[in-house]
Amino acid sequence: MTNTQTEEEIVLSSFAKERNHEVVEDLVSFEDILTQMTEKIDKPSIRNSLKDSLIINKITNEGVYLITISKVAQLIFSNKENMRYIEEKLSEVMGKPVTIHLTFENKENYFNRKLEHI
Repeated sequence: MTNTQTEEEIVLSSFAKERNHEVVEDLVSFEDILTQMTEKIDKPSIRNSLKDSLIINKITNEGVYLITISKVAQLIFSNKENMRYIEEKLSEVMGKPVTIHLTFENKENYFNRKLEHI
């Protein structure tokens, strides 16, 4: 990293092209993004409910695609005010406005699908 590169430029330089969308591939940074986002959430009930129940599937120029494996997290996101609040916190972490696209997946199904690829 040069002294003139910003953190956003580093993240943007790690993007890869996929079907005319830019997609971040670095899974470690996905975890970092979620950790930083949850640390910014000052509502303990939301922070604790989302802490271990969100997975970033991909990040494109159209938004952040999350998978939740928790019914409680799904309920939190179903509230539009909560969704806007979480998008705001995620936007702070990403350094740009982002839209969240959420998918619920049963925890067992999610892990079974992941194990199929091993």
